[in-house]
Amino acid sequence: MNIINNDIIKTALLIFLILVLGDCSSGPNYIREGDQKYYDKDYSGSIGDFNRELENHPSNDSAYLMKGKAENLLGNFKDAVDDLSRSLELTNSFDACYNRGIAYLLLNENEKAETDFSSAIRLKPHSDTAYYCRGYVRGLLHKPQDAISDYDKAILINPVYQTAYVNRGNIKSDIEDYEGALMDYTMALDLNPNDISAYFNRGYTLKLLGNNEQAISDFTKVIDSTPDNMEVYYLRGQARMDSKMYKDAIEDFSILVKLNHKDGKAYFFRGMSYLKLKNKKQACADLTKSSELGFVDANAELTKNCKSPKKLKHKR
Repeated sequence: MNIINNDIIKTALLIFLILVLGDCSSGPNYIREGDQKYYDKDYSGSIGDFNRELENHPSNDSAYLMKGKAENLLGNFKDAVDDLSRSLELTNSFDACYNRGIAYLLLNENEKAETDFSSAIRLKPHSDTAYYCRGYVRGLLHKPQDAISDYDKAILINPVYQTAYVNRGNIKSDIEDYEGALMDYTMALDLNPNDISAYFNRGYTLKLLGNNEQAISDFTKVIDSTPDNMEVYYLRGQARMDSKMYKDAIEDFSILVKLNHKDGKAYFFRGMSYLKLKNKKQACADLTKSSELGFVDANAELTKNCKSPKKLKHKR
């Protein structure tokens, strides 16, 4: 019995020594070290390890893949394309297609990005992110129906894909399907009530649909979060004018004048709001300032509402 136990121990020890010696003889594990640095967000360090791995094993598709992903995160998109292309020459993988698509997208090579995302989808048909990215690219390529179809599929796979609802809403808005866009923005906000861009887009859509009261509420949420957002002050001010809330509109346009005292458009709309309140003196002062700043729409209103009084001729 003791002899058998000794033999087992010797065999186990021999296996252990073989594994240890084998590991030592192979040198540093650059892939493992590079992976660790990648996940620690030391992307430059990880690239150095992957390069050393490729010096020893130039056909390692994983090293090219990980190096390409790190290059993407560092903004080196052309280098990323080169590395991911090498990876794809060795192994046609979803990760390499998807990440090269990202690189092409960020290089504004949108047709190539669309092709890569399509390849990624063929390799992994249930990837919500691949459909999402292809939908985004197709929107840039002015293929609205194809983009909507991709967002539909992304949402079907992942019903709580919040940004997919936002982007689908943007495409629907572009093709003037405002009711559909409104539904998507509302769903996005149900999923993430803190999405300021969704509030902005929904507010804009509500304004287009003539629902100024709710639009004002959405614009106010945007302003509460980004108080220097000049565009949203314009939109809220105009919605307030449309709702005959002229004093409130004046507050918005006054903030715009404070943010930029050379904003002829803000002076114009404030002047028009003062006109609605029968404050002709202040209205004409603002319209005059707007005209002086080059906002041409002010000229007609000046002529119409602020004619200079005719000078009386003195009798000799």
